[in-house]
Amino acid sequence: MEQNGSFLIVIVLFATCVPQAQTVTPRVSTRNDAAVTAVTGKSLLTHLNRSLGDTSMGKTGRLGPAPSPEADFQQTFLPRLPQPVTETVTLGGSDLYRLNCQACHGESGLGAPPEINSLISPIRATSPLLVRERMQKVGSDISYADATKLAQESTTALLERLHQGGKTMPAFPQLKESDIRPLLAYLKLLAQMPGAQNEQTAVKESHVRVGEFIVKSTCHICHGAVGPNPSTQELLDGAIPPLNTLTRRKVESEFIRKVTQGAPVLMGTPAMLYRGRMPVFYYLSEEEVADVYLYLTMYPPSESVTPTPVLAASQDKQRPSEKGQGPPNARLLAQNTTNREPPSSINPKVELMVLLSVVSIVILLLAGGLVLALREFKRLSSHAVSYNATAHNLSVDPDISRPFDGNAPRSTSPWTHRR
Repeated sequence: MEQNGSFLIVIVLFATCVPQAQTVTPRVSTRNDAAVTAVTGKSLLTHLNRSLGDTSMGKTGRLGPAPSPEADFQQTFLPRLPQPVTETVTLGGSDLYRLNCQACHGESGLGAPPEINSLISPIRATSPLLVRERMQKVGSDISYADATKLAQESTTALLERLHQGGKTMPAFPQLKESDIRPLLAYLKLLAQMPGAQNEQTAVKESHVRVGEFIVKSTCHICHGAVGPNPSTQELLDGAIPPLNTLTRRKVESEFIRKVTQGAPVLMGTPAMLYRGRMPVFYYLSEEEVADVYLYLTMYPPSESVTPTPVLAASQDKQRPSEKGQGPPNARLLAQNTTNREPPSSINPKVELMVLLSVVSIVILLLAGGLVLALREFKRLSSHAVSYNATAHNLSVDPDISRPFDGNAPRSTSPWTHRR
């Protein structure tokens, strides 16, 4: 009975562990990228004290679908995306532009003047040849050396704007030097600069880094990092859900549909379906939006402890430092946030190893129990054969080869048969 009970326990443990081992969690990153940091602080629009309806920032000009008469309150789910085949993805300059710049400057880089400036003229100003041609058109013939000096100054100013931000432009501390090179090369291609096609390069980034680019450069324009989950009436009144609530408001499939295709949203009291104010980011793939969901899950948004370098100019007025100095350098802040430990989370590799270890132990226990059972069965079989043989020897008289009467006394004398 004890052996049977042990086998039942082993079987139950094996049955509970095997289904877990067969369950594959979608979009799980197996790489902990030390360069990735959580998004922090208020949105860009909040820093600028602007409402969503008074700006072109973060908008693509496309709205989501209006609620149809057949629309109801039942949630619909898209198929879950499979686990990424590779841990990294190759990003060209055009990809880096889509993920970091297109939300404000548009597909062609022309922006939305006068609020959002075009990128074409600043990029063309980094070419000595184009600088000299432009000066000649206005009647000022300068040497190539002077044109080269002016182009270098324009390049320095452009890089400073990327690192530290501008009056209404956010900083991009999440971009590494290896990311900026292909990005600038693609901007030269947009500006139709000579030889730009030969400068195009690409970088490899993790999926969670792709999500970080989109969140910090696009989503964070309108959505703050943390805050309470707004009610349906607050949404109707203009509230924008913070980033830390997005993964609770939507499952991954709904999140992907909302960003890439648009979806009506419940607003007001009583709650009714409305088109919503969020634009549709048609130029992002479903996999890239899934990377956003992965990033927000692995690196939950948090409130910034120190001032975020969103605006280089406006922070002097809104958030002066405690020591009376200007805003911190974007590169130093990027270094500090990079060295910060990411929010504690279970490493998927460790989780998989633990799960495999448990399954291995269960299999070993099951195999050991089977071996013990076979040995016990063999021992019992041998014991049964020995017992039967002994019983047979006791029930047969070896001297007269006839059944022995157990009631009569048995004689052991050698003279008994002679009589």
